[in-house]
Amino acid sequence: MKNKRGFTLIELLAVIVILGVILAIAGTAVIRSINDSREKAKYTAAREIVDIASAYMVAEKDRVNNNCVSVSDMINDDYLENDVTNPLTGENISSLNDVSGQRVCKVENAKTQEDYELQKKSYYSFDGYRYYVSMN
Repeated sequence: MKNKRGFTLIELLAVIVILGVILAIAGTAVIRSINDSREKAKYTAAREIVDIASAYMVAEKDRVNNNCVSVSDMINDDYLENDVTNPLTGENISSLNDVSGQRVCKVENAKTQEDYELQKKSYYSFDGYRYYVSMN
């Protein structure tokens, strides 16, 4: 009976600390990956709306003001569905108030951005277009 050995408290604590460190490293990587995919989804939604806006600008020339078109107008004119993804929040648009102030403008110096983040917290840039998601 004297030869029975178990783990000491120090050994158990060492294993728990190692597991905690591994969990912390893996957890932050998973959270970062989730946040990156959310930003990519918002970027993709903005890209789709810009593509539709360019068609809208060609088809509805008389409704375009200063080379800009509002997202609300595109929804009202049935160019966009009511439940399209809002690039600002990543949620589906539930009312026109969700997109008030959002507009797509044709500009000469807009180049597609290298990352998926909002530029200056107010717009996405694509070749020849900017999608403004706030009034700034």
